[in-house]
Amino acid sequence: MTDHPILSRRLFLAGTSAAALVPVGALAQTTGPSRPAFAAACRTLSGFDTIPDALLNGAMRALPARTREALATGTAEEDGQQALLGLLYTGMHAPKGAESERHAYAEALMFAAVEDSLNVPSYCGGLPGYWAEKPVGA
Repeated sequence: MTDHPILSRRLFLAGTSAAALVPVGALAQTTGPSRPAFAAACRTLSGFDTIPDALLNGAMRALPARTREALATGTAEEDGQQALLGLLYTGMHAPKGAESERHAYAEALMFAAVEDSLNVPSYCGGLPGYWAEKPVGA
């Protein structure tokens, strides 16, 4: 037996230097499609040119990786497409047998379709710009 430690400073530094050279992508697990591919699928399915980040983030968190991958590659079944559209248009995700989760209510696409005439419920009521008009009888 030797009196030298098994792990020396030189061995430790050589190991950490070698580990620093390994690309980070080689160590990361894939958890579904990339964000741009998923965003493109959302735009294609919904028909909107822009999707708010809050909706994309909510959809990325709520939908399983397998469903997100199928949507991004265009191989999703109708259930997966309906789940995504429901989440994008209502801002809520309601999986079967579970309670609904709210992700982005104010940014939901159902309001974007009528944004020139309606405000999001729970915010100021009235048509846009109504507060600039004088009250009746003033």
